[in-house]
Amino acid sequence: MVTGVILAGGKSKRMGQNKALLRLGNGTFIGHVIRRMQSITDELLLITNSPDEYKHLGITTYKDIIPNAGALGGIHAGLTYASHQTVICVGCDNPFLMSNLLTYLVSVLGEYDAVMPYTHKEPSSYNEDTQITLQTLCAVYSKCCLPIIEQMLNESDLRVHALQERANVLTLAPEIWKTYDPEGYSFFNVNTPEDFEKAQNIYDTLCELV
Repeated sequence: MVTGVILAGGKSKRMGQNKALLRLGNGTFIGHVIRRMQSITDELLLITNSPDEYKHLGITTYKDIIPNAGALGGIHAGLTYASHQTVICVGCDNPFLMSNLLTYLVSVLGEYDAVMPYTHKEPSSYNEDTQITLQTLCAVYSKCCLPIIEQMLNESDLRVHALQERANVLTLAPEIWKTYDPEGYSFFNVNTPEDFEKAQNIYDTLCELV
């Protein structure tokens, strides 16, 4: 049994409007996220501090328990309110989530506290090392993370990726997750008008492949 948690707590400052409600093809960004999450979860929750904006979606909605704590605060609320031990956390602006990847993340959680894929960013010069980015909002968490996250919040450490330093986190390399999402579309999110244009191009490409 799996709970899905969608975080919609961002202020969309760079976009200039609520990116979750932007139109993309035959729906909104959050509409695509909901549709994909409903197909693989037994319960779906929306964490937002502006619930009136999402009332029309008909999804169970909660506010952050600890305000102004960013994504970590949203994950904390999602884990607290989730009915099930296993929780998939995603952002409201991830319209291309691949259900096969998310199902795989759930399947390997086991005794781990969380499962997080990571991506590589190639160095732009010889002096730079390859950068690794944990995809913390396309990840699976166990409720066992709650006391650890609460401690982080108490210490004002709001870095979600720092959970890796405190909990038993399984990180998945690209050579593993690309079996389920070769292009890494699940990790694509939208912050700027340029990202929105890229999203439209990806949407058109995926529609052509169907």
